[in-house]
Amino acid sequence: MPLNKLALTSHTAVSDKDKAVRITKAAVGGSKVTVHFHVNCPLVRPWEFVLVCGSHDKLGSWVPERAPEMVKDPQMENRWSTSIQLTAHECRNLLQFRYFIGYYLQSQADAKKTLIVSSWESHRIPRCILPSVEAIRGSCRDTHVDEYGFHGGRRRVNDGWLNTPDQSQIFFRIHGEALTFFKQRHSQRSYHIRVTPFDLRHKEVGSDDAEPDENNDGSPPLPSFSLTELANLSGTDPSFHEQSSTGELYRNSTDYLIARTRSLAFEYLAFRIELFTHMDHLRVSPIPPSSCNGTSSQSEAEDDAKNLAEKPLERFAIAYCMPSSIQESTSGEISIPLLAKNQQPVGQIKMEYLFITALSKPHPKQHMGVSFINHWKKRRTLEVGHRGCGSSYTKLAAVRENTIHSLNQAARRGADFVEFDVQLSRDKSAVIFHDFHVLVSVAKKSPSIVDFHQLAVKDLRLDQLRLLQVHHHKALDNLDMSTSHQSCITGGPDEAFEMQPFPRLIDALQQINPDTGFNIEIKYPMVMKNGEHECKNFFERNEYVDIIVADVLNYGGERRIVFSSFDPDICLSLSVKQNKYPVLFLVVGETSRYVPFQDARTQNSLTAVNFAMCSQILGANFHSEDLLRDPSPVARAKEFGLISFVWGDDLEKQENIDYFRKKILVDGIIYDRIGEIEHRRNVFVVERELRKAMYVSLNYECNLMCSQEQKLYIATLLFIYSFLNIYVKLSN
Repeated sequence: MPLNKLALTSHTAVSDKDKAVRITKAAVGGSKVTVHFHVNCPLVRPWEFVLVCGSHDKLGSWVPERAPEMVKDPQMENRWSTSIQLTAHECRNLLQFRYFIGYYLQSQADAKKTLIVSSWESHRIPRCILPSVEAIRGSCRDTHVDEYGFHGGRRRVNDGWLNTPDQSQIFFRIHGEALTFFKQRHSQRSYHIRVTPFDLRHKEVGSDDAEPDENNDGSPPLPSFSLTELANLSGTDPSFHEQSSTGELYRNSTDYLIARTRSLAFEYLAFRIELFTHMDHLRVSPIPPSSCNGTSSQSEAEDDAKNLAEKPLERFAIAYCMPSSIQESTSGEISIPLLAKNQQPVGQIKMEYLFITALSKPHPKQHMGVSFINHWKKRRTLEVGHRGCGSSYTKLAAVRENTIHSLNQAARRGADFVEFDVQLSRDKSAVIFHDFHVLVSVAKKSPSIVDFHQLAVKDLRLDQLRLLQVHHHKALDNLDMSTSHQSCITGGPDEAFEMQPFPRLIDALQQINPDTGFNIEIKYPMVMKNGEHECKNFFERNEYVDIIVADVLNYGGERRIVFSSFDPDICLSLSVKQNKYPVLFLVVGETSRYVPFQDARTQNSLTAVNFAMCSQILGANFHSEDLLRDPSPVARAKEFGLISFVWGDDLEKQENIDYFRKKILVDGIIYDRIGEIEHRRNVFVVERELRKAMYVSLNYECNLMCSQEQKLYIATLLFIYSFLNIYVKLSN
């Protein structure tokens, strides 16, 4: 291009930009615009703040640690406000933002304080304004007041994730016969349990110890831990809440309590567990059958119960959980002695614990700009290809399961999502494979004899898994299978890469059709109800999850992805470590087909729904056998606004698929050999083509039939349609 033309073009571009800025200045009423943010937030506790995080640098560029704090309005209860100033040029850009509630913790006196995200608005599409349009005389939204959590006609508020590397979260589970006492009369009382954290370096708040704190001068102005919140999975409302001063009612073999606390100094974190009861010797006893006909005895028993309930609860016993009790591993079970006021042991309390650390592997910085954690667009039931095109080692799928070829074949057959299993090899590569064990064939001295040795996938490197002659672990149980090619996992030496077993997770993320969603089941061995363990001496839970999640965050792109797991603690870890992808809890429920897991959360589908609600994950993936017996868990999930998927061998029958799809109205169905019986197309591709066809048709009719004024009008409509189309794409 000649220099004079280049200079003219550059001058024209600058002139157009200056003109746009002048127009914007005229529209907004000056060179600066003050954008106001007001929000009503009744959920804020005394130590918490409301902050606003958004797309502009003055709103932290979506990084919560950089977000400005809002100021509480002294005149208006629950009202929080702040403002920022933008130039006329900045006003031309769309400004997106969210509100969140946070508080600060401090690991020690000389350390920097750390912002903890307590809760945040997790709508798929954040709030947005266009200051150049909405500003009047240099002010924007000066009278507009938002309601925390409510946007676009929906309420979306989620607990915060571990947003900084120094944070950790610990969970205690109290259930079953958790309380045991040495005297029978103590066992017949009802008890309330309260769990209180404290830092061993400083005097415990609420302690009976009158000795002054020697380190009081060095105490940090902020605590190193959060308050402990409780949830009861056996109650009608299973969500976490603050404890009362006398704790939560716990009944052996009836209630299932979960306590949680965040900490910046886990090595100094201890817990005081208190039991409260009515110390009066009067206690509520079941009405004996012989007295049912005597209204006097029944009335006396009811009066006794009422009188007892009105009496104040008193502390009966106390137990201390020290850091040394829970630092040997990041999950486990402990039993702690219960001491009465006279320091005599009266019993013990049994608890399970789970320690979750922040995501430690390299990954893109997690922020508040994009989140799908509880986003689900309501549409027809999605159909998910089980292990791609189906199970091939134990059933008759024509394509080897859990391979790139099987996953792509399911995508070509119109699967909306594909489901596959992920675990780690010995060299900590995330690989796609279902079973924890394989059989490795070893030739003996006699060339005609081949022996099988069972090895765990975790004990073999990725290159070994691909090079060794590997068979399905059930080959020894089935002679026909062991002598057939069906049991052989390893392919031939000339087999194409996409046909080979043990593909890496990152290979699937990069090579499967991006329109096809992923349901990534994270395998983790559990204890069965009969006492057997699926795979002992497995990877530490935090590192295991971190490796898989980091792969997904690094290579997931814009693909629709849902995590799932049968292990409820894996689901909990996924929801705490990351804030982008949703999680489904895989449930076995009541079954005669499989050996159930020992974990009570997996044995009952209604309990599983309560756990999903408590954990604030997307929903539950139910077992078809259990739902065919009793579909009420799906209704319960809908009451909580949760999503329901279904899996199981019963889905081999088309009538069962139709039942769940048309009558029970589940959100997703996972089954084998997808697209073989009836032709189907990926729903996301169909929706995109419909939007495109509508746009093209409208544009064609405009050019063919309309006057110049009508074309201008329709062009405006097309512009609005394009904007809405972008909005719809984002909402998907």
